[in-house]
Amino acid sequence: MFALSEQLTRAGKAVLDAQLASASAFAEAAFDSGVTVVDLNVDAVRTALAATTVAAGQWMAVRSPQQWFSAASAQSRLALDRASAYGRQAGDIAQGAQAKLAAVAHNEIAVSKQKVGELVDVVKQTPDAVATPINSFLKSAFVNVHEAYDKTTHAGHARAEAAPADTADVRQRGAN
Repeated sequence: MFALSEQLTRAGKAVLDAQLASASAFAEAAFDSGVTVVDLNVDAVRTALAATTVAAGQWMAVRSPQQWFSAASAQSRLALDRASAYGRQAGDIAQGAQAKLAAVAHNEIAVSKQKVGELVDVVKQTPDAVATPINSFLKSAFVNVHEAYDKTTHAGHARAEAAPADTADVRQRGAN
């Protein structure tokens, strides 16, 4: 009985360690993405400050209404270009973060399934009076989560495959 208790403890600890490792992996991925966003914003502020300095020089050189309109047009165009570049970079960062978090989720769910499977194998060796409540807990705590993840992942992949077609439909309607 003591060997079984020891096995159960080790298997339960392995599941807990896997869950803590998962939380750590998710936190690390989120933190890395956050650092990238902060870097983007720092670069955007630097660019804006440099552009403001250049624009101030241009505004100081304005001597006629025509020069004013020309400078205003140039500054507007540059501001739109900077905003567009910022949007593209932010979109790339978001897409990268999503891919990184999806990869972490995929790997961590696989590890979790393996550890829970090992725990279930140990629980199968216990007497029914002990195994029934443990199996019930495992089903409610882990199996349902794993099934929900699988369903969500499947639905997400189906939606991602349909997205290019949806985008083409929107563009087609906008052209008409």
